[in-house]
Amino acid sequence: YDWDVVNEVIDDAAEWRDTFWLRHLGEEYVEIAFRAAHAADPEAVLFYNDYSLEWPGAKQNATFEVVRELVQRGVPIHGLGIQSH
Repeated sequence: YDWDVVNEVIDDAAEWRDTFWLRHLGEEYVEIAFRAAHAADPEAVLFYNDYSLEWPGAKQNATFEVVRELVQRGVPIHGLGIQSH
């Protein structure tokens, strides 16, 4: 199985999207979510998912930086989903 664990963290202005999770857990919520998903299903392939990543720019850079930092810390992110709808 594969899971889209976290969706649309970065907004169009290349800032962290103001969400319930960000307000209550801080930026750590992304790491918490991926680690919890991995603990629940260690065999699953885990994805970060977002839109407007197909073109270079601030949103793409910010998103890639968030994912890169998490992966460097050993967070189990196995893929990046790019929405195209």
